[in-house]
Amino acid sequence: MRVVLKFALLLSLWCTVRCCDDVLEDHLATKSPYRFVGNRNHSRLSFAGCEPSKAWMLIRHGTRYPSDDYVSAMQSRLPVMREIILSKENGIFRSDRDSLRKWKLDFGEEDAKKLTAEGANEMVEIAERMQSRLPEIFSHIYSNTSYNFKFTSTQRTKASAYYFAKGLFGKPTAKDVHFPEPLKQDPILRFYKLCNKWRKEVKHNPKAVKEATTFKAGPMVKKELTRIAKKLGVHEKNLSFDDAHYMYMTCAFETAWSRKKKSPWCAPFDVNSAKVFEYAEDLKYYWVDGYGHDITYKQACPAFGDMLGHLGDTTSPYPKATLYFTHSGTLLKMLSHLGLYRDERPLRHDNYDEHRLWRSSRIDAFATNIAFVSYKCGNEISLLALHQEHVVRLPSCPDSDLCPLSKVRSYYEESLNSCSFDDMCNNTNSNN
Repeated sequence: MRVVLKFALLLSLWCTVRCCDDVLEDHLATKSPYRFVGNRNHSRLSFAGCEPSKAWMLIRHGTRYPSDDYVSAMQSRLPVMREIILSKENGIFRSDRDSLRKWKLDFGEEDAKKLTAEGANEMVEIAERMQSRLPEIFSHIYSNTSYNFKFTSTQRTKASAYYFAKGLFGKPTAKDVHFPEPLKQDPILRFYKLCNKWRKEVKHNPKAVKEATTFKAGPMVKKELTRIAKKLGVHEKNLSFDDAHYMYMTCAFETAWSRKKKSPWCAPFDVNSAKVFEYAEDLKYYWVDGYGHDITYKQACPAFGDMLGHLGDTTSPYPKATLYFTHSGTLLKMLSHLGLYRDERPLRHDNYDEHRLWRSSRIDAFATNIAFVSYKCGNEISLLALHQEHVVRLPSCPDSDLCPLSKVRSYYEESLNSCSFDDMCNNTNSNN
């Protein structure tokens, strides 16, 4: 209970003036821009009697373009919806109508899931801030001994790694950084792709997301669809959940892509409707990538063990920084493995009104990152944990920012000693 309350306090501390005004843009789920959640403070991280030694970071790629199926939907359904909306005289405000009339996609399916310019900026800025906070670890001088970069076999993570390097070393040096060839199926960066049990029982099992499915078909969503239809001046029968969801996701993507330009597709929504659509997303990610099923977060033990192996190795001071660029699914499973943002009651279709820690808009925005930093405190090694560049306290040390490595190992003993990945994932005798 005490840990849960501390995490609730942490979330409240994150709340900037803009956030506390509770605007629509704070409820865009996993497509939220990092600038809404990241810690922009460049202050040095220092603790009396302790010296920073190494860092290990798990970083979601920066803001990207939608997947090809979403691009296709945006090309086919949104123009139809636009014409319906513009044909109604008593719909959205004139300024929004003008923006909607001028709206067009300036990218195609060939750009699907690629990193955007804003995604590149996110990586550069995170790197610059980490270097300011921990100059002893994040040197501006590149050495492949000091740095270990790794990314998945996707354009968006590879590009994210490059721009992070650019933020650390500058453009000329970033071009010469050694980036190892990515694995098609990486057991650390995308372990869940190798877990048969999770893929069968959760990822590809409709029953695993029944709470989200039930919520989408329930009275809360129907009420908001009616309100949105009325705001647009269209008959509610002409507005399906899918069409409203396309508008919501386009609002989210376009908000993430641009710091200045407002998406006209945000106009149909207000804070209340955005919260409802956010909750539908939260339910999906809670049950697929979070606490909904034990196998989901237990399978993150290889990544957790990799972190402790790197930071706990006292035989060599190198590499100083291990930097892994990966995806939303990895970050959410790792957060759950750590026991962060765990609500007392599981998220369900019927407890929308309850306060929750699991909010994808804040814990899984684009460029979401988890960092662990080891400190030498006399003869003891302690760990500092950061999420979105904010200091977070681990369940192993709820009353202290720094947590002795021995306490971390003791608290997560099951993860370290029972990480038989193939057994827990039913991979035995598998050709996978």
